Amino acid sequence: MKTIAFSGLAALVVSVSLTGCSSSETAEKKDKKAQVDRPKFQIGKAVPQKVGQTFRLPGEFKAFQEVNIYPKADGFVEQVLVDRGSFVKKGQILMVLDSPESEERLAVARSNALKANALLVASREHYRRLRASSRVPGSVSALDLETANARMMADSASMLGEEANFRALTKIKSYLTVRAPFDGVITERNVHPGALVGAGAKMERPMMVLQQQNHLRLVLDIPENYSTTLKHGKTVSFTVGALPGQVFKGKITRRSGNMNEQFRSETVEIDITNAAGKFKPGMFAEIILDSEGSTGALAVPLTSVVASTERQYVIRVIDGRAQYVDVRRGQQSGDLTEVFGNLRANDQIVINAREDLKEGTEIQ
Repeated sequence: MKTIAFSGLAALVVSVSLTGCSSSETAEKKDKKAQVDRPKFQIGKAVPQKVGQTFRLPGEFKAFQEVNIYPKADGFVEQVLVDRGSFVKKGQILMVLDSPESEERLAVARSNALKANALLVASREHYRRLRASSRVPGSVSALDLETANARMMADSASMLGEEANFRALTKIKSYLTVRAPFDGVITERNVHPGALVGAGAKMERPMMVLQQQNHLRLVLDIPENYSTTLKHGKTVSFTVGALPGQVFKGKITRRSGNMNEQFRSETVEIDITNAAGKFKPGMFAEIILDSEGSTGALAVPLTSVVASTERQYVIRVIDGRAQYVDVRRGQQSGDLTEVFGNLRANDQIVINAREDLKEGTEIQ
């Protein structure tokens, strides 16, 4: 009986020992697993650095000067001396209009001007003689002398009015000869001899369209984020889809100075010399711009910025603990991005930041 009891006690001791060993091994495995699963964070610094970026924007070629030519006087088209595609020089005659009524009005105005001039000559001579006679006391009354002077002044004003009317009608007659206001190419022609043109006729389209094509404007819109760093006179590169494999250069010549309210962008123009006629108004181009980055920005890795539906922040390490710092991102280049916020240069930040890293968490 004693032997049996001892054997049972030994079995119980062995069982408890095995159970204790098994529990100890399980706890060690859990600790090791927890150490393996614990996230490891990389610590870096926010550095004062401009993050330049290369980006591409679409642009459109436009004629340096373009004008829709409408008639300045009523008349019929008598001659059309140019056609679509014609190269013209400044002052060259494009078309001639005919207006018999204008000729008649001009003849009447010329006659009236001559008549007014003759009356002025007569009244002036009459006044001169009366004034000479008035030197003899009692020969001419003061009233007659004043009346002659008033008549002379009235005739002078009448002559000035008739001459002004004659000059105006002469100017209108010159409008019957349509001339080119600058060197360019006729891109549209919408009238032919015999057509009635002028203010009295409802002109839905211009008689002609003239474009200056030896000098073009390359127009593009710069987004708000990049417009502040863009410098006047900066040389940029651009490509044209119609001319593959070629890269062209140009300088930023003028800027609008305001933001388009709809697209939040600034319109910029690049002057392009087009003596060879490679480019055409209406063509599209792709402009390559290199941004120099924003002044006063801090550069951090892209992975250090956490973006949620509510906020955008980086995790700063202060006294070994995580601290959220709200930031606004700027330009990006490669793995870096500009940030703006309550962040100072050389602050330690978590590079591989995660949204589940809570604020105040201890970071080794």
